[in-house]
Amino acid sequence: MAAFKLNQPFVHRLQNQSLTNTNIKSNFNRQLKKSAQPLITATCIASTTLSKYIENTITVDDNRKKIHGPDPMDPDLRSKLIRYGEMAQTCYDAFDNDPYSKYCGSCKFHPKTFFHDLAMDSSGYEISSYIYSSNTSNLIPKFFIKSIDTEGPWNPMVNWMGYVAVSNDETAKRLGRRDIAIVWRGTVTKLEWMEDLMNFLKPVSAQKLKSQDPTIKVMAGFLHIYTDKDQRCPYSKFSAREQVLAEVTRLTKIYAQNGEKMSITITGHSLGSALATLSAYDIAESNLDKVDKTEKIPISVISFSGPRVGNTRFKKRVEELGIKMLRVFNIHDTVPNVPGVLFNERTSSLIQSIADWTTFFYSHIGEELGLDHRRSPFVKEKLDFVSMHSLELLLHLLDGYHEKLESKFRLASGRDIALVNKDGDILKQECLIPPNWSQVENKGLRKNQKGEWKLPDQRSIEDHLGPHDVELHLRKLGLA
Repeated sequence: MAAFKLNQPFVHRLQNQSLTNTNIKSNFNRQLKKSAQPLITATCIASTTLSKYIENTITVDDNRKKIHGPDPMDPDLRSKLIRYGEMAQTCYDAFDNDPYSKYCGSCKFHPKTFFHDLAMDSSGYEISSYIYSSNTSNLIPKFFIKSIDTEGPWNPMVNWMGYVAVSNDETAKRLGRRDIAIVWRGTVTKLEWMEDLMNFLKPVSAQKLKSQDPTIKVMAGFLHIYTDKDQRCPYSKFSAREQVLAEVTRLTKIYAQNGEKMSITITGHSLGSALATLSAYDIAESNLDKVDKTEKIPISVISFSGPRVGNTRFKKRVEELGIKMLRVFNIHDTVPNVPGVLFNERTSSLIQSIADWTTFFYSHIGEELGLDHRRSPFVKEKLDFVSMHSLELLLHLLDGYHEKLESKFRLASGRDIALVNKDGDILKQECLIPPNWSQVENKGLRKNQKGEWKLPDQRSIEDHLGPHDVELHLRKLGLA
């Protein structure tokens, strides 16, 4: 998958639109509603086709000419965005967040059957490695999910964070390259996790990330989720960062030896988007995108409803490294406007030059595609904060997006609208789709041979650990 080339910024129109939240419990959310109201209603407007703003789209297949049809949005671009969004959604669907489960915090499925178990056999990708993170910092307490069984087999300080997958031969042939996809899980808790993490900017070099500039900073909470580890547990012996860098090193070596072209595409929703941005920077800064002195592997980030990650210096360095980033979000969602509600990329250059030295100035990166849930005839006009942040809703909006605001909302791929209500109450009642319909039968309980209803043990969970020698690759990188 080739990197997408983003040159011209989208035009935006600001509308004063009141938020539709009826009961905001935290002081943070009340302050956010008051401060961010003019910012969260930016509406993406394009006077011509989307492909004029995104040249060659985002990895249009190298072996395929661009399709020009009646749909103003390039169909290949749309399918790619939805595909990566669905890969990000699998992280929510596969995560065991049931506190009654002994394996709460782990992945419910084996890597070899991951996409099959999630009815995504046609994904075109195969899992190569899982990613885990450890909660060893007091900066991230609300993000981690743990079982009420403190004596259970799963370490309560460790959470499954996503996976690395590789395009299979058929997909690689169609793309004209071997695509390495890194998919990060977002949070399954309420949005108060943002309040928990919104503390201060921290230099990336403080956590031993490579950096040419000590003033490059990112949110401390994101940085610790990415770099913390607990060597007492086999799943968190290495940090999420070390796991990803080692796996990228291993895979690029294999396909470089085969003479294959490669691409690295990183995606995630919500907090997963922040980790995607941070890991893209880390991979490029560590020169893992360089096959040799002449060839460079393109790195793309597809961010869904992501918050700001770092300061202006972080943004500039990401751009210097050639990382291409596209942010897709619901214009009424609050998360893309934090942190940095008061001081961000929209403030004047004079204020930016002053505030950028502080620990509270943040800046978005890349081009953006803002979508409006009110344009869908299937979706309720008034939604709460959590619903407006839904990834399934965003994928629905992508499917119906046709660039011009005056154009009619029409589902291009016929993606099932029932998915929007899978874990929420978002669709209008006349759609006759019950809210939160996706439920595990009997909440996962099964009757054993004694006639007792019990949550079954997860078989071969040890096999979730990759067979690859992480330490060997880290040593080659000078990180072990």
